[in-house]
Amino acid sequence: MIHTADTKIVADELHTRYDHARAVTLISRILQKALFAGRSDEVVFWALVHAHYRGGALCDATEEQLHAFSDFIVQDPTDVN
Repeated sequence: MIHTADTKIVADELHTRYDHARAVTLISRILQKALFAGRSDEVVFWALVHAHYRGGALCDATEEQLHAFSDFIVQDPTDVN
C-alpha cells in the first residue's frame, strides 16, 4: 500500500536535506531503477514523491491515471474533501 502521507514526508525530507539538483537526481535514479525492475508500486510511490516535491498538486490527467491504482493508494485524510 502507498500512503500519500508517506510520499509527502519523503518529499519534505528531500527539501530539508538536499539542494534541489541533488534531490531531483535522487528521485529520478530511484524511479528509473524501480521502472526497469518492473516495480510499479515503487514507480507510483516515487512519482508521487516527485509531485509533492515539486508542489503537491497533481493535474486532472494524472489524477485519472492514478485512479487505476486507487486500490493500492491510501489517501491522506487531509486530501479527502
